[in-house]
Amino acid sequence: MKYDFSNFKIVAVSDIELRAAEMFAEEIEIRAGYKPEICADCDDNYVVLCIKDESDSEEYCIDHCDKKVVITAHRLRSLIYGFGEFIRKAVFDGESICLIKNISLKRVPSMKIRGHQLSYTDMNNTVDAWDKAQYERYIRDLMLFGMNTVEADSGVREETSFLMRFSQKEMLMAMSEICVKLDIDLSVWHELWTKDSDEETMEKMHRLYDDLPKLDILFPPGGDPGDMQGDAFVQRCVKMKREMQKVFPKIQMWPSAQAPHEYPDWGKRFVKEMAKCPEEIDGIIYGPNHAMPLDELRRKIDSRYPFRLYPDIGHNVRCETPVHFDRDDWHYSLAATLSREAVNPRPSEYRLYHRQTRQYVDGSVTYSEGVNDDLNKFEWSAMDLDCDSDMRENVLDYCRAFFIGADAEALADMIIAFEHSWNGDPVENRNIQTSFDAFTNMAQEKPNLMNNWRFVLHLFRAYCDKLVRDRRIFELGLIDEAKILVYKGETEKALEILKTDFCDEYKKNRQKIDELAEILFNLIGIQLDVERYHGMKWERGCTLMTIDNPITDRRYLVNKFTENPENAIKYFDRNIVDSDEYYFSFAEHGFEVCGKQKGEYYMNFRGDMNFDAELPMCITKVYDHFNFDCRVSGLISGDYKLRITYKNNQNDEIIHHKVTINGNVIHDGAQYGGVRDEEYEKLFLADGFSSIVYDIPEKYLENGCAVLEITEPIDGFMISEFRFTKA
Repeated sequence: MKYDFSNFKIVAVSDIELRAAEMFAEEIEIRAGYKPEICADCDDNYVVLCIKDESDSEEYCIDHCDKKVVITAHRLRSLIYGFGEFIRKAVFDGESICLIKNISLKRVPSMKIRGHQLSYTDMNNTVDAWDKAQYERYIRDLMLFGMNTVEADSGVREETSFLMRFSQKEMLMAMSEICVKLDIDLSVWHELWTKDSDEETMEKMHRLYDDLPKLDILFPPGGDPGDMQGDAFVQRCVKMKREMQKVFPKIQMWPSAQAPHEYPDWGKRFVKEMAKCPEEIDGIIYGPNHAMPLDELRRKIDSRYPFRLYPDIGHNVRCETPVHFDRDDWHYSLAATLSREAVNPRPSEYRLYHRQTRQYVDGSVTYSEGVNDDLNKFEWSAMDLDCDSDMRENVLDYCRAFFIGADAEALADMIIAFEHSWNGDPVENRNIQTSFDAFTNMAQEKPNLMNNWRFVLHLFRAYCDKLVRDRRIFELGLIDEAKILVYKGETEKALEILKTDFCDEYKKNRQKIDELAEILFNLIGIQLDVERYHGMKWERGCTLMTIDNPITDRRYLVNKFTENPENAIKYFDRNIVDSDEYYFSFAEHGFEVCGKQKGEYYMNFRGDMNFDAELPMCITKVYDHFNFDCRVSGLISGDYKLRITYKNNQNDEIIHHKVTINGNVIHDGAQYGGVRDEEYEKLFLADGFSSIVYDIPEKYLENGCAVLEITEPIDGFMISEFRFTKA
């Protein structure tokens, strides 16, 4: 059943109620074009905002009967959450407002902490271009989905960029004032360094924070960045809390268990210091580059200290939760072109991550570097507000709240479908074309949506996905043609084929990507390029700088054929092995082939750094860990050679780089061991990679089967591919 709330009135009496009513009216004006009347009483078609028993409780109730809605809460922020429920379930059509369902409920938020980091720094791909009004607008948008904490950068480094109209101190002050106005908590991320004494740290804090009207939480990262040893880090956090209590008596101290890489025993020292149960520490933050897995850390830290999650929802590669983090199989062509901070709605993936972690934590403040992850923020807030909320319904709420005039049902499915567009090889994924058609059709049918930055953001993503797919289909076709010519001995003709230009439609779509990037910069300040839009660097969301990166071996082959035409066949046959041999590439074959690994590995993707096509695409994914094992079969022809491509990480102190086959030690000693094949490296690899060959005698194989194990306990190792070939 639907309920018509066109021309409804807002009933409010007390000061807090009136403040909430004014904000509610402003939200309606944005969507319906007019402000509802605010009055002290009304007979019909109204929404009552009511503060009852004022307290810090975030609980709120909604009583909905026909054209009457009463929202009852104990504080301002909860009234905002209450009218947020109204907006999320309302359809706006001109001045018409219609609730799609009865919205009666009693809400006790699932998580105590529900926040997002919105750092005003030069590293951010969007926020550094904002003014104070844009900051407030975005924070209020997030509050409609239950956010209660905003995290700012301390400004210790006093960063500036061409786009920053204010100093970090000025924006920190503005954020504090916004938090006072909206009755939400302000957390500040404050990095610590050994070069600063305790006294210098305290002086910096007083200079940065003393005049803020509000500061609730200090978050010093243990590392990333930071270089203090684990015990010293906790001790300084204790002193910081004591010092800042002089200015903000209720301030909380939440250090993070993020470990600097230079201290292997950081986690052990951190845990030992925390075992002293310092009363100044209010909780522990768990985030990227953590000292140990979440379950292990929770077991080792006294339960009096709650945990707060610091999930990275903005990055796609070289991060804590890369695309398809549970299997790490995001195709290299997409990773190379869309890179680390592309537009990335990933609601179902983050639902999985939320479910995996929520039993350990009291909530989260997400790590973000802009608005490329806009949908993810709202989905995460909705899950923190109600852990059992429906993923698609949350996306529908997002569409109803922010895409006025669009078909919310259709648009929600289109946004959710983006995750499917990133499954497998783009060539095999028809969903990319389907998504492109859906977004371009909606843009034509609803031209007003081109003034909506959130719609243009997703339209931009649809164009990027399509460009990658179209180019990959085209280039793989050229490679197939060239391969036939090379086998015929016609290398020059093959080179001409590989240099074939793109068609007009492809060039038109590529130009459209540039046009959409300009629209987005003007609408929201997202910086998709360094030169034109002043992004920090290519890796910081500058998709225009990576979208043309190699996605096949076409450019690599052109380079190699030009340098060494006599070896053309070798380049085509590089990865071909006989039926009784074995070849594996992390990029080409997907991680699932190897099975689950022990501990937490890292995939150091290199494809988006391959600007000059120096690498064949098969070595662009680099596995980085302390151990690796894989089961191989079909090795039935006697002795073998094992060739491994390592990413160089030279460390002369390593003494136990170990390689075994079925438990038989092939090498246990200095880094890599084996025999380095420099001729192979020169022919097939790029600078920074080594080819190491080991002898595998037949007696080490078991009926043609081999369990390959590699371990190194200090620095670990990085590998891209390996192959077993007959000796």
